[in-house]
Amino acid sequence: MPLDLIFGSVWIRIILALFFFLSGAFAVLGLLLSACSFWYFLCAVLWTLSAFVWLFRPSLAAGLSVFPVLGIAAMLVQPFPSFRQTDLTYRLLLLCVVIALTLIAFTFRNREARRIVPAAISFSLVLTAFLIDRGFTNKLSIHSYSMNWSVNGIAPWGHVETDEKGESPVVVYLNTNGGYCYDAIFSPELKARLSASNKPVVTVEYNIFSDFGHKRSYNIHAVDGLVFNVGGQPLRSGERYGGCIMNGSSSGDWQR
Repeated sequence: MPLDLIFGSVWIRIILALFFFLSGAFAVLGLLLSACSFWYFLCAVLWTLSAFVWLFRPSLAAGLSVFPVLGIAAMLVQPFPSFRQTDLTYRLLLLCVVIALTLIAFTFRNREARRIVPAAISFSLVLTAFLIDRGFTNKLSIHSYSMNWSVNGIAPWGHVETDEKGESPVVVYLNTNGGYCYDAIFSPELKARLSASNKPVVTVEYNIFSDFGHKRSYNIHAVDGLVFNVGGQPLRSGERYGGCIMNGSSSGDWQR
C-alpha cells in the first residue's frame, strides 16, 4: 500500500501521534526522576512535542523527531552492556526508542519525508540543547573550609546520630551565625587519620554542582587531604549526613 494512502488515514495519524506523545511523555517523566543531563531532557520534550506534527503531517514529523529520539538512544546505549541489571523503566524506554526509530525509518521511505529542512531543524534544536547543557549545567567548583572536628560522637550541640552498629561518625563543623553547620561522615579510615593527628581544625573541600549559576547539590571532595569524591564519582566509601543546628534545633542542609 502506498505510504500516502497509509498516512492519509486519520486513524493511522492518531495512533502515531498518541504513540509519540505517550512515549515522549514517559521519557520526560523517567528523566525527571533521574539525574539526567539537561540535553537528554530537552530531547524527550522535543520527542513529545513532535506528536502534534505526526497528527497532521507525518512526512514532516519523521525529520523533526529523528534527532530527539536518537539523543535518547545515545543515553540508553551507555548502560546497555549491563542490560540484565537495568530496571523496568530503562527497558520500556528502550522499547519505545526501537519502535520510534522503526516508524521514522518506515516513514523515510516516502520521498517527501526525506526533505532536508525538517531534519536540519531537528538537528539544530538538539545541538543547541547539547551546547546549553555543556556550557551552563552541571558545572563543578570546589569550595574549601577550615573546620573543627570530632570523632567521639559528641559535638558542641550534644550527641550525634550513630549508624546501625552504634559507631559514631567523624563530624566536621563550622560555628556560624550563632549555630553550627556540619557534616557527619562514617569512615573508619578518616576517623583513624584524625585521631592520630593533633590538628584543632582540618581543611574540608566540597564539590559544588550548579545549573545556570544556581547551586544544585554537593558532596565532600576531601577531608584533610583524604579524597572521597572526584566530581560525581565516589573514590572512597563513606555514608554521610549533614545540616545546621541553630538555637538548639536542626534547620536542614546548609549552603556551601
